[in-house]
Amino acid sequence: MKRRPKDYLVEAADDGLVAAQVGPWGTEKYRRLGMYAEMFSTGMKNTWPTRVYLDLFSGPGHAMLGNPPHRVLTSPLLALTVPDPFAKYIFCDKNSANIDALRRRASRMAPETPVAYVVGDVNALVDEIGALIPPHSSTNKVLNFCFVDPFKLNIDFATIRNLGADRAMDFLILLALGTDANRNWATYLLPENKRIESFLGDPDWRSRWAEAHADGISPIRFLASAYARAMAGLGYKTTSLDQMVRVKTYGNNMLLYYLAFFSKNQKGYDFWGEVQKYSTDQLGLSF
Repeated sequence: MKRRPKDYLVEAADDGLVAAQVGPWGTEKYRRLGMYAEMFSTGMKNTWPTRVYLDLFSGPGHAMLGNPPHRVLTSPLLALTVPDPFAKYIFCDKNSANIDALRRRASRMAPETPVAYVVGDVNALVDEIGALIPPHSSTNKVLNFCFVDPFKLNIDFATIRNLGADRAMDFLILLALGTDANRNWATYLLPENKRIESFLGDPDWRSRWAEAHADGISPIRFLASAYARAMAGLGYKTTSLDQMVRVKTYGNNMLLYYLAFFSKNQKGYDFWGEVQKYSTDQLGLSF
């Protein structure tokens, strides 16, 4: 049976293991992620027999969400429990306690499903992560979906390029522009700071920023547009700012981050359009 939008926010029982702390706006992220993962895996199962899900900042699989807090499943376990599971899952997190909790939860929920776990900095371990993805061939067609959910601008573009440039891979990426970028912009502008260079994969970004700033463009819009151009350079279809989801605080309406979707195939955008259509209408739903 097809899930309703509300069903992608799944309450979880307290199992005594660690849970992330997430603001109520996490609802928007988890519902969209869950809906897309299901559409992707079910919609492509007949043409792509090997579908792989990657979660580069997986966390422990549970989060305390909202006020009063509810314990909910987060992205890796939402993807793990879609009706037509992926052929393989790759979960990565820098925190070993998160991976330990996630491993125990996943083994209970889907004990027969192939899951690989990587502990450490995804930027440093990208070659190891890539080696876990089954190779694509004429007899084994491999399609990948990668969720990137950092709290900061600590995902290097070289990592995205390494994973996606030569593979069939859709990305849903959290761009922490209203939090990290906006708060630390003065620091990132310092000549010796390399954070934006690594984030965009562009050593000449400061000259481009000078032009944008002269035109009255904000740092947030500059970075979002520059990121979309960088993805287009890898063969992804053009994604405008209007196609990105702006996630804001519920109290003072302050921008937190963009959820940016990227695919090389129009079918991915058709699925994402359906997610946008149905999830937006349902975000006020609670448990």
